[in-house]
Order: sequence, then C-alpha cells, then structure tokens
Amino acid sequence: MTASRRAPFPRKRRGVSLVELLIVIAILGIAFSFGLSGLNAILKRQRLNRAAEDVKATAARALTEMQNRNQPTFLVVGKYVADRGTDVAVVLDANGDGTLNETIDPNGDGLFDDAATNIVLWRARVPVDVALSSTGLTTQTFNTQWQRPSSGPASAVLLCDFLGRAVIPSTGAMITGPATVQLSHREMIAGSLTPLVTYTVSIGPLFKTSLARVP
Repeated sequence: MTASRRAPFPRKRRGVSLVELLIVIAILGIAFSFGLSGLNAILKRQRLNRAAEDVKATAARALTEMQNRNQPTFLVVGKYVADRGTDVAVVLDANGDGTLNETIDPNGDGLFDDAATNIVLWRARVPVDVALSSTGLTTQTFNTQWQRPSSGPASAVLLCDFLGRAVIPSTGAMITGPATVQLSHREMIAGSLTPLVTYTVSIGPLFKTSLARVP
C-alpha cells in the first residue's frame, strides 16, 4: 500500500508591526526631504542663470532699439525693491538730450512696470533671490563706467548714442572699458547655497554685450 502524504501545514504569515511601518515612513520622509532640497537648489541655480541671460538680452536690446528707431536709448538698472526684485530696462531718450529725465516710474514704487511702453521699450525683472552684486545682499555695486544717480529709481545708467557707442550720460563721454554688472544668488553670497557662482554681464564701448560665468 502506498502511504498517504500529508499536506504541508501552512505557515502563519507575520504582519508588519507598527514600529516597522513607522521606520519605513521615516526613511521615505528623509529621502523625500533630501530630494526636495536638491530640486530646490537646482531651481535656484536655474533662476540665477535665467536672470543673467535676461539682463544680457536687455542690454543687447538697447543697441537694437537705437538702430530700429534711430533715437538714442538708455540701459537702466533699477534699485532693488524688497519682495519684488530689480528691473533692468531699455528706455528711449525721447527728447534726445542725453539725460535720463523721462518718466520711468510713475507710481514711485522703484519698478518700471507702470511706465509708458513708448518710453520703457524693453524690461526684465531680476527676481528677489538674485542680487546684482557679489559684495552684499541688497547693495548694488557697479564699476566706474556707469552713471550712478544719487536719487530716483535708477542705480546705474548707460546711454547708447546715435553711433552705437556706450556713453556715460553725466559726462557725455564714451566709456573707456567694459561697463559690467554682476549677478549672484543671495544664498550663495550668504554661503548657504554652494558653490558661489557669479555671472558678469559686460557692455563694451561700442555696446557689444557678453556674458561670463565664474566658476
């Protein structure tokens, strides 16, 4: 006779304990926070890169608008406005006197978004987390090739004249070297976002623009 085989006794399955579930949730939370932090840093670097490209493009438009309209234009760098950012604009020298006396900030908020479109021809907004200086969080510094008004919404002004030359409005003299403005992320300056990356937008004496990054 053939001995009958017994069916194997089913093993009891052990469920997941609450402690194990909490450990898994904690691990997932840590992984998510690291991933979110990395994504946030990438987005901040992208905003800095985009702001630098926008400033360069705006500077180049000063020459283009002068050639298209056959009227001098100003490249104007505004002042930093808390929680709003900084405007960089191409302004038409409407009366042709080489002085920035056009109304570019009617409501007095330090930005150029409310100016007439036949005066402010082109405008870029530098976001609040990008500083136009590598030496301070709110102080904007520029080299000697700019006019730096002591009052009003402009921090620095450059004139593109009929010949396409970069001229300092206060003196009427053509600049002797590149007029530059630097951009960096505020958290990079503070040291909480590394490495420190600085973009330099340069405008040459014949209003040729370039963009360089360090490192």
